[in-house]
Amino acid sequence: MPWICPKCGRQFKHATNYHSCVKVNASVHFVNKKPNVKKVYEKILNKTKKFGRVNVSPVKSGILLKNSSTFMGVKLRKDSLDIDFFLPEETNEFPVYKTFRYTKTKVVHYVRLENPNEVDKQLVNWLKISYSMAGPKDSSRRKK
Repeated sequence: MPWICPKCGRQFKHATNYHSCVKVNASVHFVNKKPNVKKVYEKILNKTKKFGRVNVSPVKSGILLKNSSTFMGVKLRKDSLDIDFFLPEETNEFPVYKTFRYTKTKVVHYVRLENPNEVDKQLVNWLKISYSMAGPKDSSRRKK
């Protein structure tokens, strides 16, 4: 069951998750950005919403997309946006420009996007995997 912060209303997987209660509207992140940045973001958002429920959580430093927990972070730049997402294994395929092992079962991957056409089948597939990894765990598969 997710926990909702009583101060800011943001949803978290656990009550112990550290966060800032600074409330931000997503539109703030698009001020002084080129139009292509918002187009890329909207395409990503439309594609990820086809996976199921997506909670959009704007924060001071960017926008987080969540299933039960965060599956993608978005940081906006003047003429591009950077996304980060989880995969179970490291891949260095283009357009991934950086990776690091986050946990035993998660590797963070970073991609910079400048054009909506860069949101291709491969990227959407990676985001779908990340979305699934951030979903509720099947309790019937847990070890007893």
